[in-house]
Amino acid sequence: MRASMKKMVAMGLVVIMAVGTMTGCGGSSSSSGGDSASGSATTGKSSGTEKKTFDDLGGMDILIGDWYTADTEAKTDYQKDTEKYRKEIMDTYHFNIKRDNVYSYTDQQTNYVNGVMANNPQCQLFYLYQEMVSEPLMQGLMKDLSKLPELDFTEEKWNPTVTELMSIGSGIWGMSPEAEPRGGVFFNKRMLKEAGIPEDEPYDLQASGEWTWSKFEEYCKKLTKDTDGDGKIDQYAMASFSKYYLPMCAANNNATFISRDEDGKYVNAITTDEFKYAMNWGVGLIEQGYIQPKPDPNVAWDWYKAAFRDGESAMQTAEVYEISAFADMQDDWGFVMFPYNEKNEGATNKTTPNDNIVVMPSCFDDATAEKIAFAYDLYTEPTPGYTLEDVYKEPYYPQFRDDRAVDETLVMMREEKHKQTSYLPMVSDIDYGDFCYGVYALAATPAKKIEELSTQWDSKIATVNANYEKFAKEHS
Repeated sequence: MRASMKKMVAMGLVVIMAVGTMTGCGGSSSSSGGDSASGSATTGKSSGTEKKTFDDLGGMDILIGDWYTADTEAKTDYQKDTEKYRKEIMDTYHFNIKRDNVYSYTDQQTNYVNGVMANNPQCQLFYLYQEMVSEPLMQGLMKDLSKLPELDFTEEKWNPTVTELMSIGSGIWGMSPEAEPRGGVFFNKRMLKEAGIPEDEPYDLQASGEWTWSKFEEYCKKLTKDTDGDGKIDQYAMASFSKYYLPMCAANNNATFISRDEDGKYVNAITTDEFKYAMNWGVGLIEQGYIQPKPDPNVAWDWYKAAFRDGESAMQTAEVYEISAFADMQDDWGFVMFPYNEKNEGATNKTTPNDNIVVMPSCFDDATAEKIAFAYDLYTEPTPGYTLEDVYKEPYYPQFRDDRAVDETLVMMREEKHKQTSYLPMVSDIDYGDFCYGVYALAATPAKKIEELSTQWDSKIATVNANYEKFAKEHS
């Protein structure tokens, strides 16, 4: 284990399983005990109020559901220490907690809505993808977490982007103890070197603040080649997916698709000058032939992964979770943030977070909800002996070819100044693809697509704002 792992306290996020079973909103004999079964107390809270605690949860079973967790054996020191810590808290406070792959990605919203409406949810806490949150929230199917005195969202362990995103009216309707690194640029070190670019230069430029659009254009010119002299390009600077590439262009010019104003209302942001400039720049690279076109209309949507893996393109805009598609490629590769527009005074390298959100069914009564909150607060507490940063980094070291991707790029992605929040997932019936598909394919200019979409989006945003305003008044 890395020496840097053994430092002061921070939260642990690696999933370690403990035996548990499911209970419905009505509770069970082990989860509905009154104060006689579980005494309560209070402890200091950093916000100035106090967090409520319990002495005994009476054998309560808590299931945290998602669509991707794998039940794996603890192998690293951190995983073993986390497993030990969680066993201790379960033994001390008499409860069982487990996180597991319970439903599919496609079924998550239906599973949640049907279960809560039937007063029999499959889990006590649910992970939901951001796009799946808005509709069940507006139906009143989520518990207001701000009213649970066991949780303090001013604590560092909670993801502030998610807390802000899910703060509507006077309530907080979702949380996350995780901050997943998202979109950036993967680069092939061999291909950079053959083009006369030092293989680690993108890291050096990123560290010095010089990983800019201008420098990226220089790279594109050097990396786009006709290698066999037949007059046709056969090596491209980049291959990407439209819904990853164009949002990164926007974020790195301080632009976004949907923003949120001071009153908490969503705003159509594709009409801003920053957005238009970013789209024209991004499309310009496509028009200049630097970005590899889709080889065949019938090829799979994620063909670009193989293009990067096989050395057809030297760079790729993609999400960190996609590493598995090219992890075993022959060439060494690195990972940096997307370059930024240095001509925009306020711009810097940014990614767009899209963290999954933990929600609690509204059908739990307050007494049960408080016990769940207390247990989950303990579950997400620091594993003794580890820093927050090192716990965040450790699972990613085995996934990357070099440590600089983790120690530098992924660390930057955790910092608020390097995040560009998009509220698009919170607006129903709007998708990045509405804009990106046609523009990336050069079937429509950015200006034409903006004109085409603006009226439609304005109408949809107005409807959502009205729904949220009504919801906020009802829950203020």
